Amino acid sequence: MKNIFFSIFFLSILTVQAQNPVVTGNPASYTVIDENIEIIFNVAGAKDNNGNSLEGKDLYIWSFSSAGDSKTNGSWTNIKAAAKLTKISDTEYRMIFPVTDGVNTYKTLAELYGAEAAPGSITSIGYLLRDQAPTFQTGDLTIPFSPFKFIPDEVRTFPSQATTKDVVTLRFNKNFTGLSNPAMMGAQNISVHIEPTVDPLLAIEMATTFSGLYYQASIIPAASFPSLYNSGNLVELQYYFYDADNPTIKSATGTIRLRAASN
Repeated sequence: MKNIFFSIFFLSILTVQAQNPVVTGNPASYTVIDENIEIIFNVAGAKDNNGNSLEGKDLYIWSFSSAGDSKTNGSWTNIKAAAKLTKISDTEYRMIFPVTDGVNTYKTLAELYGAEAAPGSITSIGYLLRDQAPTFQTGDLTIPFSPFKFIPDEVRTFPSQATTKDVVTLRFNKNFTGLSNPAMMGAQNISVHIEPTVDPLLAIEMATTFSGLYYQASIIPAASFPSLYNSGNLVELQYYFYDADNPTIKSATGTIRLRAASN
């Protein structure tokens, strides 16, 4: 009798677990700063809070993270169209990046949750599935992802992977331990030198702003180097920060490798 009881109990646990969607990724492992990912929801056997099947229904995702709510949430009674999952079959739904919401495009999870400047602040992502109204919903669930490991550096770019038409921000950490040129610590007027690897003569100089941690400047590569963009030769940029009052004082050099923009 005891064996029968435990068998029934074990089967009931499996049944409860099977009621939640199974979440996987394409690629299987991804971080919050990876682009062109797909988050896959397998809802075979999954049920909403009322015990009704999710299979074949129009499903929307309401999601939230430790850094903030998804920008596609909208309001609870007026969820945005951008939150609708792509239906592949009655049991498979996908959230496909980039996610477009009107004029806004979110290429990564970090951008979707407004944490592009501090992706490491996303330590958890939760979600629930629902319809548009909503007339049904699931309980709160979680989306797995690989942790983003922030490694401090003297110079860096954001995003780390960019296209020729992305806004690319270049950053210099004046307080980085082990500066390649310690004289940069005394610089008060910092600019950045940016040059295409294929033609350094097209280099540009830009003033920076101070964000409280970084000296930074932003460019759209295609707009800054139109001749190289039009000829298809805009593939790599190099940059360094320098003391505008004494240009011989420079930071380490950073490299930006660019992918062709999709449009």
